[in-house]
Amino acid sequence: MLNEDKIELMTGIAMFEKKEGKQAAAAGREFKSDFVGRHMLHAFFRFTIAYLLLLSVWIIGSMERFLSAVSLEEFIGVGAAAGVWYAAGLAIYLLITRNVYARRYDEASRAVRVYLAKLRRLKKRYEFQNRKRELAKEGRHHDGTSRI
Repeated sequence: MLNEDKIELMTGIAMFEKKEGKQAAAAGREFKSDFVGRHMLHAFFRFTIAYLLLLSVWIIGSMERFLSAVSLEEFIGVGAAAGVWYAAGLAIYLLITRNVYARRYDEASRAVRVYLAKLRRLKKRYEFQNRKRELAKEGRHHDGTSRI
């Protein structure tokens, strides 16, 4: 006889493992600050590389303007503006990254709690069935007329 509740539990567990298993497992192995910090570090390097690439493309496109007006004050002004834009962009990008990955961690930890609850419930079902079978076998061995 099929137990629909067990089948539903096992299906839910399998779907979780297939869809969210890796992401939730990563969040489950780390503290929230480590998880978010690791992603912020990656975001820092990604932003810096992207900014440097865009800056170099802009400098190559504006090379004629720079070579025609070769004054130290203009280079310092452009450098300072580039530094301010970099710092502002980085701060905004890291703030967004922190919020996104903090939310992802919270969602993953909730999903892991639900997953573990389903596993515990399934384990209790199996323990209950095994105990029921053991009691039925013991009843037959001790009392030949018993039909449990």
